[in-house]
Amino acid sequence: MKDFLFRLHRILLLFFPVVMVAFTLNQVQSQTTVFVTGSEFHWSRGAVSPVIQKTVIKQLTGNNYRIAADSNTADFILSIKCHSYYNGETPFFFFGLLDATLGVYDVKNGKIVYSNELKRIKGGSTTIELADDKVYANASRIIADTLTRFINILTKGQHSVVSKHTPEVESRCDADKDIPELPQNRKNTYVLIVANDAYSPMQTARCFTDSIDYHSRDARVFREYAIRTLGIPERNVQIVFNAKSFEMRRELIRLASYSRGINGNAELIFYYAGYGLIDEKTLEPYILPVDVENDDSKFIIRISDLYKMLQEDVSKRITILLESSFRFDALKNSHEKSPMPKISLRFPNVPANVFFLAAATPGQKARSDPQAAHGLFTLALLTKLKETKGKAGPKELSDFIIQNVRATSLKMKLKEQIPVSLIGSAVNLVVTLPE
Repeated sequence: MKDFLFRLHRILLLFFPVVMVAFTLNQVQSQTTVFVTGSEFHWSRGAVSPVIQKTVIKQLTGNNYRIAADSNTADFILSIKCHSYYNGETPFFFFGLLDATLGVYDVKNGKIVYSNELKRIKGGSTTIELADDKVYANASRIIADTLTRFINILTKGQHSVVSKHTPEVESRCDADKDIPELPQNRKNTYVLIVANDAYSPMQTARCFTDSIDYHSRDARVFREYAIRTLGIPERNVQIVFNAKSFEMRRELIRLASYSRGINGNAELIFYYAGYGLIDEKTLEPYILPVDVENDDSKFIIRISDLYKMLQEDVSKRITILLESSFRFDALKNSHEKSPMPKISLRFPNVPANVFFLAAATPGQKARSDPQAAHGLFTLALLTKLKETKGKAGPKELSDFIIQNVRATSLKMKLKEQIPVSLIGSAVNLVVTLPE
């Protein structure tokens, strides 16, 4: 018996490496292979070696795709063509708008399975060179997310954008580092994050905003806190960049629908980083999709519309976080020029189950901290979530953010910025996380 076991042991030792090599080869062969190609034309440097492709390749690698050395060995060919040249004309306020054409070719089936055009991706700076750098850096993230999401859906049936452990943004402040990690046990909490920054020059001029903004960066870091610190499963967190009016409405209604299957026990979180305006007629604030050039009531999303869409299905609690300014259209400016008395502006009253937190009082400007590369509101939000490991209740969270943002705006010698907190009558002031 001992002799038999000894021989069996030797046979296993002999064949185990062979089995492992075969298994590894099978894994490599079954891995989806992509080839990334394309071209870029910059204002300041003309035709140069593409910078966006590096970000796309890094993100695809983080999602366990193999990068082919040439198109002959690839399962899919990803084409990225970018153009930031305006026929010699000076770009509007050096915002550095960029157009990109994306395509995915299925080699096996010999057909194009995806094509898209991204218009007017914004950079923003004071010189053409810096505008060039910023618009391509911003476009890199947007395009990498767009293509990775499509390939994930196509090959795996998954909507995840990047690997959780792939760093999405460069750390610029304490809030970006050492994000607390809690178990992902809030399975009934769903999050929609919308980051809009690819606005047209007309939209930017209407909103009278700084040329430098951090909407995408704010959204990406908040996503990490939602997953790691708030303990929300990654599959429950959806992030959308540069959403059009129809897309925003669709995603908001979809967010509300998650509560339907669990008897209204869902908790919903909506985070928005983007531009906002005040309706000249109704004096109600509204958020601005990237495809809306005017105040057409069919396309803008008023705060009351937001409440209504998120209440489409009954939910346990709804949290709305708005990193945005809400001011009158700067191109009209009628209220500043008219002799009429000062108007009292406010957000609509919230439904009973809603916790609402906005970056600034209507009429004020939401500022950012260039050193931290975050909006003051989001920076305060992340700081409190980190400090309390996500256990701050609505009252504690809003009190800290209001005091912090107000003090910081005055310390930076800016015009005062006072966030607004509205807490519905049915919202518990203390958060209790599931064990």
